[in-house]
Amino acid sequence: MQLVRLSKHIPTIAVGVLFIISAILKMLGMAAFEMYLYEFGVLSFEAAAVFSRLIIAMELAVGVALLANIKWADYVAGSMLLFFSIFLIVQVQMGNTENCHCMGEVFDLPPGKSLSKNLMMLMLLFWGYRMADYLKQSKKSWTITVSAISLVSVVSVFAINRPDFMRLVKEREYSQEKLTELLQEKFPSALKGDKVVCVLSTHCGMCKMAARKMEGIFTRYKWKDDEILNVFSHTYETSKPIEERIDSFFVETKVKRRNVITMDQDSLHEVAPRVPTIFLLKDGIVQKTHGYRSIYSGDFERK
Repeated sequence: MQLVRLSKHIPTIAVGVLFIISAILKMLGMAAFEMYLYEFGVLSFEAAAVFSRLIIAMELAVGVALLANIKWADYVAGSMLLFFSIFLIVQVQMGNTENCHCMGEVFDLPPGKSLSKNLMMLMLLFWGYRMADYLKQSKKSWTITVSAISLVSVVSVFAINRPDFMRLVKEREYSQEKLTELLQEKFPSALKGDKVVCVLSTHCGMCKMAARKMEGIFTRYKWKDDEILNVFSHTYETSKPIEERIDSFFVETKVKRRNVITMDQDSLHEVAPRVPTIFLLKDGIVQKTHGYRSIYSGDFERK
């Protein structure tokens, strides 16, 4: 008899577990999720970083509340699924077939498939049998429960994975002299006007994420192709030639290939000891340096 009663809660438990899994997978692919939200052109990177974590915290809180049989969780979960489904329907209508990051980067779910997942979860919520005797709580204790679960979820998400702009990041080391020599020799046009120089490595995961982030910035603030330079090292030991690795880098990151130069690893290390390093230049003089964690989109806004 007890087993029968318990089985009636399986659909709701399944939805709660899916909410928690979705939150965890999004957190594991946080950088890509931030970029996905940013590319809609509504939020700044900083706002996208905060908003992405709030979404994850909401999913985590609702998932835990469903498992704990909290009364309000059904309605909040249903409302969230309806909201996300409307968003996905709009994406389907627009012909967007890229991963919507509903399950992070582990599962590549285009909007259509993710919409089917949401509809299945809504059906499970509707089908799930809920106890007639919900947790008896006064209005005061109900408010405390909601507040406690929400607060713990938000604090947990931000503590585990803080937005980049909340991190203490040291200024990138560089040599203005060596950078000027490099540009004079290989890209003299960078010594005039506003330019961005991205020092990257084809085998560096942070470099790939930095390139994607900068691509969003270049698009939003309308940087021209001739104002952007990518610098790669060509001495990293690998069986593939440097040009093939660079081509693969741009294909994998889905970043537009603009001006590219290569140089030996030792010389590049003298210019910028760490990769990725992003230089914002004005008339060849470094105004700002950024690593992946310290990229602030406002620095690249055109006046």
